[in-house]
Amino acid sequence: MPKLDLSLTLPPAHPRALRLVNPVMIASGTFGTDGYGDGLPPTFLFQDLGAVVAKTTTLAPRAGNPQPRMAIGWGWHLNSIGLANPGMDAVLRDKAPVWAAWKTPVILSIAGERAGEFAELARMAEGVPGIAALEVNVSCPNVEGGLEFGQSPELAAEVTRQVKASTTLPVVIKLSPNVTDIVQVACAVAAAGADALCLINTLVGLAVDSHRQRPVLGAGRGGVSGPALKPVALAAVYRTHDSVDIPIVGVGGITTAEDALEFLMAGACAVQIGTANFADPLTPAHVLRDLRLLLRRRRVTALRQVIGTAHHLGQSAAPSKAGSAASAPP
Repeated sequence: MPKLDLSLTLPPAHPRALRLVNPVMIASGTFGTDGYGDGLPPTFLFQDLGAVVAKTTTLAPRAGNPQPRMAIGWGWHLNSIGLANPGMDAVLRDKAPVWAAWKTPVILSIAGERAGEFAELARMAEGVPGIAALEVNVSCPNVEGGLEFGQSPELAAEVTRQVKASTTLPVVIKLSPNVTDIVQVACAVAAAGADALCLINTLVGLAVDSHRQRPVLGAGRGGVSGPALKPVALAAVYRTHDSVDIPIVGVGGITTAEDALEFLMAGACAVQIGTANFADPLTPAHVLRDLRLLLRRRRVTALRQVIGTAHHLGQSAAPSKAGSAASAPP
């Protein structure tokens, strides 16, 4: 049987496109104990993955939301971290030099309170060894005003334009599901020059302690992730796939290779694994291993053969819009 080729270029037309050996990534905020790669198990060969996304970073350090910040239920995880991070200067000084020695591309997630802050963060990352791309977080539900950019097509597009004007790095825009029509926002940021989309961030949710008669989380509401988010994320990828000509990275509730395959079939060219890392940091490696087995059983030889196939309704798997936007070798 021919060798299985899971490599892709994201996005293929970009002069500094990411060369990924496979489509499995670690999602922002879940990469190690600090979100930047520290504290990973020594047995975890994370550099075998396609890419990792470092924790969302802001201009100034942020202490984050009050404790407790996490709650877990049957099939769901609720978090309210509040973008706690050491600030961009510290990340560039202390983290990026470490990343520069890795073979795996590191995508830095950034967030600002104004469009100009997003642009400033992009300028600061420009030319820094160790940063291969930017993921622009316009969709965090755990900070005051954090959803404003992602809920407005116009504001999301303005952030996209300013970031694109400030960097030559590939720019991935991470969108929120807490909108009436995510496709409308996706089309707006694609028209504004986004190189790729990441779908989706968490849903707004709440857990209540019935004994204490108050919200479980210190900040009240939080972001719902884990298996409960998967159907919402799949629907967002599926609906957006036919409306944009840029690659889609799917994220939300992925814990198994079957989950990852469903996202690829829905139209994603790559996937990110997030909440599952809290339970087992080796989950991405297991997903990658099992995805290879699944695809070999299906006699798949190249990644593009499965991207978007859920849209073909049983027809032969021709390349889709999102699939063709992330190239793979023939």
